[in-house]
Amino acid sequence: MRKKVGIDDVFENKGTRKDARQRRHNRKVRRRRITAIVVVLALIAGVSGVVAVSTASGAFSNLFGAKKDYEGEGEGSIDVTVVPGASASQVANQLVEEDVIQSADPFLKEVESRGFVIKAGTFKMRKRMSSSAAVDALEDATAAQRLTVAEGHTIKTIKANAIKAGVNEQQLDKAIDKKKPKDYGLDIDAPNLEGYLYPATYDIDPSRPAEALVQDMVNKTKDELNRLAIPHDDAHYYLTLASLVEKEATSDPEVQAKVARVFVNRVGKKSQTGGLLQSDATVAYIHGARKDLTTTKKERESNNPYNTYKHKGWTPGPINSPGEPAVRAAMKPAKGDWQFFVATDPDNGTVKFANNYQEHQKNVEEFRTWLREHRKKNG
Repeated sequence: MRKKVGIDDVFENKGTRKDARQRRHNRKVRRRRITAIVVVLALIAGVSGVVAVSTASGAFSNLFGAKKDYEGEGEGSIDVTVVPGASASQVANQLVEEDVIQSADPFLKEVESRGFVIKAGTFKMRKRMSSSAAVDALEDATAAQRLTVAEGHTIKTIKANAIKAGVNEQQLDKAIDKKKPKDYGLDIDAPNLEGYLYPATYDIDPSRPAEALVQDMVNKTKDELNRLAIPHDDAHYYLTLASLVEKEATSDPEVQAKVARVFVNRVGKKSQTGGLLQSDATVAYIHGARKDLTTTKKERESNNPYNTYKHKGWTPGPINSPGEPAVRAAMKPAKGDWQFFVATDPDNGTVKFANNYQEHQKNVEEFRTWLREHRKKNG
């Protein structure tokens, strides 16, 4: 029988038997290597299908270990500026580059879990912070970058709070000092912006000029005047009266309406005060308020135009930013002949009204009793 000739025999005929054996061995080694590679690839495909499909960018990071994160509150200090329009991923990469956080993934997961929106601005942070601490810092800073103008706040208080919130002091002075409502598009004759910076909460964006913030406040005042249907010709009067009510009355709408009536009566034809408003709030506006709500004889003799113990009629303008309830009281004072009032017990908000000075003096004595006890308790 004729022997079949295989490929090995062909090669074997072209060299020694030893060479042929070596070639067969090499082919077996190559086959084993190919088989091993195929198995490894299959395993990787299988594992990645189960573990690493969660994020396209993180397939191999999940396979070979989670992204690292610093621990603790960090160290040192660094100013981080987030530009307007920056995405969370861009901020994360920026923080990694500046060594605030170790890697982006834990930070982004923390942001997403809180539903937190990163705002533009410059933030005080630390080097080598944990992702949780970094997000905390951004959240706290964002909260601080809001300005709340409360009912009854004066320009002096508003400016101080705005500067604390991050508004540039020089810009703010330029935007407010010597400015009037007309400078911001509100057609009202007023000596300054006192009373026209509406009480509300405003977002502070360090990239915006202070003038834009003031414009927002004046615009809000304009919107509220329109909403309450107050003609611009009457607005200054109502805001001036409302600012007195804001400081002199409690938050009770009935008390506010009565206090408004007292001031209207005091400058009216039947005034028992010679046309003087005699408001301690106006004296406090000039000299600063005391905790016990009193004023001195010397302060009441001041020649300042806002001193209503010295000058008849209304003050040149509002003495603070009044809230809507006080404005409504000014628009519709209660009906009555009251000429005097006093808070006989400021602790519980008791206010007593009188039609004449004699009756008022009895009420004042109640206040003095409270005042003595108050001073005794508080040293």
